[in-house]
Amino acid sequence: MSHPPASPPRSRPPRITVVGPGAVGATLAGAFAASGAEVCLLGRPGPHLDAIAAQGLLLRRRETGAEVRHRFPTAHDAARLPVPDLAVVCVKSQYLLPVARGIRTWVEHGVDVLVVANGVPWWLLSTVEHAGQEPVLRSVDPDGELLRLLPAERVMSGVAHFSSAVDGPGRVTHVSGTRLIIGDPSGGVSQRVTHCAEALSAGPVRPEPSTDIRRDIWEKLLGNVNLNPVSALTGATVLDILDDPDVRQVCAAMFAETAAVGRALGIESAMTADDRLDIARKLGAFRTSMLQDADHGRPLELDALVGAVRELARRTGVPSPSLDAVHGLLALRERVRGHGESSGS
Repeated sequence: MSHPPASPPRSRPPRITVVGPGAVGATLAGAFAASGAEVCLLGRPGPHLDAIAAQGLLLRRRETGAEVRHRFPTAHDAARLPVPDLAVVCVKSQYLLPVARGIRTWVEHGVDVLVVANGVPWWLLSTVEHAGQEPVLRSVDPDGELLRLLPAERVMSGVAHFSSAVDGPGRVTHVSGTRLIIGDPSGGVSQRVTHCAEALSAGPVRPEPSTDIRRDIWEKLLGNVNLNPVSALTGATVLDILDDPDVRQVCAAMFAETAAVGRALGIESAMTADDRLDIARKLGAFRTSMLQDADHGRPLELDALVGAVRELARRTGVPSPSLDAVHGLLALRERVRGHGESSGS
């Protein structure tokens, strides 16, 4: 059932709960707080959340060296926090379904939800006209439960163009970048997008309302779909990858296939492979998020970044040999490590 956007009374600051106070979530929590919002944190039990509860969240900006410690109410159960005006979800795609289940009551009460995540969103097929009658993207939402819990009309999407790092329990550094693109899946700039941007008006993160968030998501994907899995396979930094002509060619081929899928879905971009890879190259010897997850033995965002594009390629009749090859190699690596459907033993 659809609900109208929940707009906070103007007599008080907006109440915002950040779900997943890792590197990106903690940075956004600090930015909302700096703009005057009442911020709570909802996260998984563990040393990071425990440290924030006990000592506060210490946020540092690498560029200036400035530090600020925030004292935020924290919980690992949504029922222990007040119902917010806005829930800002900052978890990787493989953790999104349990989060959606955990905040279901909030959504049913009309709370707006902003999801800041990489990869192809679960709601995409419900907003395009070029992918047949099946609205569920099975590679990221096998049973369609995510689409039922968080339908496109109930969420906003955010595309983060900044980087942060967790330095230790309760400590996060904002490394570089300031942009957060915010938009509705259906396009246009709604009142809830405007309110969300206003709630970041004074913080270190600069909000950019988007009239076409699908294009913004796809343009970021055009760099993540290749560099992330290739880095996880090779252990190489972005600079290592792009300085190798043969590997750069593989990345360019994956870009071309992904761009073709986007066009088949009606998502157009003027960006070329050289444009996107040159933007990434400016990051220098950067270790992608997927490589960092691989280094720490964590599950990878393979389905959202590559698997979903392959599913869409099949639905639209777009050939995807480079995506298929890299996906197959990395999926095998995951099975051998015990993070896939079978251990491979």
